[in-house]
Amino acid sequence: MNFIGKKMGIDIGSTTVKIAILDTNNEILFSDYRRHFANIQQTICDILYDAIKEIGDMNVGTVITGSGGLLLSKMLSFPFVQEVIANKTAIKTFMPETDVVIELGGEDA
Repeated sequence: MNFIGKKMGIDIGSTTVKIAILDTNNEILFSDYRRHFANIQQTICDILYDAIKEIGDMNVGTVITGSGGLLLSKMLSFPFVQEVIANKTAIKTFMPETDVVIELGGEDA
């Protein structure tokens, strides 16, 4: 996916929700990482509320990933990207010299 402008990624894992909002230069405008205690919807609402308070209202291209993200992406009609693909894209973009990455989520731990 190639978004022009600001971007938001939402990762919904088995235990946490992570959100990052980037500007047009891929600089982080806002990010948060919270345990959802099985209340994913409220956690996302709380984080987005905090993001709006901090950086204001804006249009963003949004992509969702994570073991709990597929249903939300369908409900909101946002693109879903499988975690391994999302990680590969981020690593290629932000750390292109990286040879090896080990990813271990809460579900796997």
